[in-house]
Amino acid sequence: MIDAKPTSFISEHVVLDATQNIILKVGDHSIVHPRVRIGTQPTSRSNDSEKPSLVEIGDYTIISDRCSIEVAQISPVVIGNYTYIDPGARVEAGVTVGDFCILGAGCVIGRKSRIGNSCRIAAGAKIGTSTIIPPRSVVVGDAGEIQDAGEDMSDEQQKREMKMHVDFLMRVMPLYNKPRQDRK
Repeated sequence: MIDAKPTSFISEHVVLDATQNIILKVGDHSIVHPRVRIGTQPTSRSNDSEKPSLVEIGDYTIISDRCSIEVAQISPVVIGNYTYIDPGARVEAGVTVGDFCILGAGCVIGRKSRIGNSCRIAAGAKIGTSTIIPPRSVVVGDAGEIQDAGEDMSDEQQKREMKMHVDFLMRVMPLYNKPRQDRK
């Protein structure tokens, strides 16, 4: 089931696991691109198919193409406001991502990890299970090495930047979903 605010954009090509009872909540002005896959972890076994799995996406958040969000009934996934997830990223069950974060292309966020506000996860970085990343950190490499961000933008600057990005995408995404012959 998709529970999205009227100002959000959810592509018709998002793949929700049909064998799982999933609730996808999407905040104001958020975008979920085509070919995003939301489904159960390959290893999870569940006897209680009636209990829903929750994925909650905040306001002004963008989930890019080919991202994968894995869910489990007892571990909701929460993605904060003004957050951008690059193509091919994988977010596992029970993960919480704070506000103003950027998750790089192909990164993997392990189960039950917590990403603080204003964090940057580098492309291809891997964060292990139950890892806590402090606010304003940068994570790089296969071992998930945490570094100090160094650069510090105010929340207002980050909001303004993300709103401009979302506003642009809101204008072009409806065209992107149309068949090629209908595009102008």
